[in-house]
Amino acid sequence: MTVRPNSTPDVPSEPSFAEGQAAFARADYDTAIAHLKAIAETDLDPDTRTQAYQTLVLAYHRAQRSRDALDLCKRLSQDPQAYPWATKTLQDLTRRYRKANAAAFQPPGQQTPDRAVAPATEPEKRPLPMKAPEAPEVAAAVFVSGREWRNAERAKKWQPMRKPRRWKFWLRMVATLVVLFGLLQLSWQTTIALLQGLLVWFPVYTPPNWWNASATRPILALLLGSAIAAPWLLDAILIYWYKREPLPLYQLAQQHPETAKVLQRLTRQHNVPLPQLGRVSLGAPWIVTYGNWPRTARIVLSDALLAQLEDEELAVVVASQFAAIVQYDLIPMSGAIALLQLPFLAYQYLAQAGNWLRTWKRLPDWGGWLLQLPCGWAAAVCYGFYWLWRLPLLYFSRQRMYYGDRFGAEFTGNPNALSRALLKMAMGISQQIRQRQQTLPLLEAWDLLMPLSHRQALSLGGLPDKTPLSEMLVWDCTNPYRQWLALVDSHPLMGDRIYLLNRYANYWKLPPELDLPTVIPPPKTFKDHLQKFKRSYTALPILQSAVLTGLAFGVVSRLLLWLMGTLAKLFGDWFGLWRLIWLADANLVLNGCIAIAFSLCLIVWINGYFPDIRIAPSRQDPRIEDLMRNAKQVPPKSYPVRLEGTLLGRPGALNWLGQDLILHTSSGLMKLHFYAKLGPLGNLLPWPQRPVALVGQAVTVFGWYRRGSTPWVDVDVIRATGSLKTRSGYPVWVTILAIAAALWGAYNLWQA
Repeated sequence: MTVRPNSTPDVPSEPSFAEGQAAFARADYDTAIAHLKAIAETDLDPDTRTQAYQTLVLAYHRAQRSRDALDLCKRLSQDPQAYPWATKTLQDLTRRYRKANAAAFQPPGQQTPDRAVAPATEPEKRPLPMKAPEAPEVAAAVFVSGREWRNAERAKKWQPMRKPRRWKFWLRMVATLVVLFGLLQLSWQTTIALLQGLLVWFPVYTPPNWWNASATRPILALLLGSAIAAPWLLDAILIYWYKREPLPLYQLAQQHPETAKVLQRLTRQHNVPLPQLGRVSLGAPWIVTYGNWPRTARIVLSDALLAQLEDEELAVVVASQFAAIVQYDLIPMSGAIALLQLPFLAYQYLAQAGNWLRTWKRLPDWGGWLLQLPCGWAAAVCYGFYWLWRLPLLYFSRQRMYYGDRFGAEFTGNPNALSRALLKMAMGISQQIRQRQQTLPLLEAWDLLMPLSHRQALSLGGLPDKTPLSEMLVWDCTNPYRQWLALVDSHPLMGDRIYLLNRYANYWKLPPELDLPTVIPPPKTFKDHLQKFKRSYTALPILQSAVLTGLAFGVVSRLLLWLMGTLAKLFGDWFGLWRLIWLADANLVLNGCIAIAFSLCLIVWINGYFPDIRIAPSRQDPRIEDLMRNAKQVPPKSYPVRLEGTLLGRPGALNWLGQDLILHTSSGLMKLHFYAKLGPLGNLLPWPQRPVALVGQAVTVFGWYRRGSTPWVDVDVIRATGSLKTRSGYPVWVTILAIAAALWGAYNLWQA
């Protein structure tokens, strides 16, 4: 059958919504259009028709049939009650169609700040044509959304805010680098000690002398080399793996003139060169700034960011990214990201090699499985180093985001646009994860340079369009333990950031984009801190609570024993107290007390933390937005839930640790935590049924819903079709950890 361009194949004899979605995923848009059009016109289920129409609009758009997409949206917009999203989509497509075909596009005069200066364009150059993405999975998607935005106004004239205290910012930066250096040195020493322990079993090999040498100078050289080579190393990664292309300023000015103006004003005002602009074909909104000096700075953004944000929103995002250049925090962060690429790329290559060996046809099944094991283990070690080395950077990463938001809002006078941009980016990232059915490596490996983390965007960005976002952000503003629960996050809480942006809007007498409750401030006095610490066990996850409580009780116990030993020294001749003198000098006692206190805490709290899963009717397949509404919820107050959906995540050895397990339900996305009975390392053992084997299948998940800085479910059972299932061992792992800690503590006390 010969198909004319921009035509739809004959209607299939048995149209299928699933086959249409599958054809759309593999970029066979003609087949997808044929199936989806038939389903949309004949199916009786309104939800199926709505999904078919939405995907059909995207298929028309990606097949370069903009006229068909516009006509369909016009027809659907005549029934706003059944298709409330059609009007917004029609406006969105019309705007994009005009931008793509306009020779020049000027921004509305009322949106240009009074302090704006016209950009120096280059009329002698013709705009370069947009290069179409080669693969459908990285194509820029149309932002089909029925969400109504307030579109709060911007400041026409505004007064600058009081300058922040810069010395705190620099002090945090120095402390971050010192901690990172210490962690790298500890990693080296621990790795060498483990290797030497393994070589005891192979006495024929003598380790070289440099193993025992000090690693201070090599680590300093590594850090310095990463900072110096960061621009070119990161350039090479983006060009080779992600096909980064240059983005001339005049090309950016055609579709986003205000963004180009803001960039030129920034460079003139701060007397720095214009950063090199680049673009990558990525279906998720993504932007990073890196370099080791203003002259080597780069700003790289994705096609989806250009497509999904309005001009004023993109302008304030670019201005907030520019803050890293003028504040010079791009130097340590770029060097750190360049360093982190080493273990992350090693993790990717080793895991992909293991997946390839597992399916290599020249090997028997057992041979592929046997060769995949060492690749998977090595990939897990590399990923562990990546995760460990980024820990010292998290606090500074959160703080620099606050400075960037303030800088961008103050320079453009448009904090409301930044609030909308952050929320739209969360929606775009969540949509791309849903479409790709896994987290893109670029979103994880570069998250410290992004304005938004993919983990934050996962559940928040996937909520239905009619869900009030202000209600979903109440937890971020009012939960008293929110800051403690965000200690291992790379970005500040979304509610905190938007609340500060609302404060900036109020300062300039602007209505805010979202109405949020007043943020509960952190405790200021020592008494308040002590009271909060006393109740921390009721709010923090079980392992963190046990560690803090074990340290507190262990130190108190050690002080009491030290006091008894000191008194025995002073009054040793009375009542035979000299026998207790050893308590004052026994260092092993402290370790034993901490370990035993840690063990007791786990044993006492384990039943309450993992209650019996008895699913109430309201907890059977609940909506994500309903679970997120409770602003007082903390991890120990869990809800047993039963969720149905599709299991998403990276395939094979890329996901052996369970780091990318996501459940796609009818109401959004939910992060899953899965632990084997021997803990995270137990996921690497070959005999348990790994959850990664169920990726891509329709599953039912039983577990405990918990709310921290991001919501998640601690998995108990993942059940697929038939009898195929896998069971988590998190409670068993905690019990084993408690027993091991008790035995180690008793051993230390015995040795003392």
